[in-house]
Amino acid sequence: MPVHGSMIPPPGSPDTGPLRLERLLDVLPDSRELRPLLEELFASSRADPERRWTASGELGTAGGRLVDAEAFEAGARAWIEAERRRLERRVGAVTAVVTALQRRDSDDVVSALLDESSALEAEGRGADAERWADAAYRIAREAGHLRTAEALRRKARCARAVGALDASARAYEEAFARATDSECWRDAVVAATGRGNVAIDRGRWTDAESWYGRALAVLDRDEPRLPPEDARALRWRVFQNLGITHRERGLLAEAEAWYVRAEEESAGLDDPAAAIEIENGRGQLDLARGSARAAELRFRKAMEAIESDIAHAVRVAIRTNLGEALLERGHTLEAAMVLREAEAEALRGHHLARLPAVYRLLARIAHERGEDQAFVLVDRALEIVRSAELPSLEEALTLRVYAELREAQKEPDAAMEARARADRIFERLGGRARQSRADDNGNEAEGEI
Repeated sequence: MPVHGSMIPPPGSPDTGPLRLERLLDVLPDSRELRPLLEELFASSRADPERRWTASGELGTAGGRLVDAEAFEAGARAWIEAERRRLERRVGAVTAVVTALQRRDSDDVVSALLDESSALEAEGRGADAERWADAAYRIAREAGHLRTAEALRRKARCARAVGALDASARAYEEAFARATDSECWRDAVVAATGRGNVAIDRGRWTDAESWYGRALAVLDRDEPRLPPEDARALRWRVFQNLGITHRERGLLAEAEAWYVRAEEESAGLDDPAAAIEIENGRGQLDLARGSARAAELRFRKAMEAIESDIAHAVRVAIRTNLGEALLERGHTLEAAMVLREAEAEALRGHHLARLPAVYRLLARIAHERGEDQAFVLVDRALEIVRSAELPSLEEALTLRVYAELREAQKEPDAAMEARARADRIFERLGGRARQSRADDNGNEAEGEI
């Protein structure tokens, strides 16, 4: 978008204050190539202290934050260096593939492709990661390689991350079959667990439990198929996921029993994720019981268990859940503070995909506090979903909150339209609407909240 002279406000006009992100975004062109730099702009921005506790500040989103040119330049230079390292890594990966193909060494070809897929997934580049995993799968399949199932389940996990649930389900099912046939038992357990997680995404609880049962059938054979510590590390996750499905089915006592088993199974393991994820899950269970105070304590305990090197995304998820518990208790001001911390954490860690959930909850808080324009937060969540090309489930969940707010504003036509759009998305996803606390939706051995 060209910047015309008429766009620059004259001295003394109301717009001559600090530069806000929303103003800058109006001026910059909407270009895919600019997205990494826009993320740096968000990450380096700062809250406006003069608006923080005003009504406009409470209704504000990341777009109302102030641009910090010096911090952006420093962050951008760090991004350039990181991008250089990524390019060097990718050159190394392609070189390794070329060399291995010349030697007709399928082991090294598959390893190089999967290593790059793993690195891309860790960077949040799910679509690219899936392509590298698919390439690894095709080579492994042609060579009859033992890592065929691993490549398939990696492909499936990446597809799930970008919302391609049909493709993910098919890949997990094939991965499970291949892993079972080749007696790659760890891959079989992880594939069955992943397939159950896809069913959770769709709200198909009994289907999920069936797949988790297949994972446990592999783990619980009379003749152990995995070393005891490895089996326990896989088993507690399945138990926790069964806690989710039973909670969603309203079987709260059974859910509690599964979480207890998850705690017992993970005791003594060198797995920092266990305490975080199990406490988070039990907090969700407390919310389902209407015990918001107990849930708050669980989420705070999960936060305390987070180590410094745990991903920003995990902290954002737990803070969002904590905000939910505080809202349920009627502590709207404290809930808003916690969610603003979650927003800042998401921005610092370049986890824009976590912002829609934060803004949906902030919108509910604003409505609870009597703000008539709370739906502007939902508008911003929808903008992020679409501009960042997030999974369509996020759009459906956001549209649902939008409909609720429009109904509260006595705008039935707008509410009906938004709800219909959400329902069409849920129908396309092939399952029942899952609008529960979405920051606990199944994890695999390598997964996170």
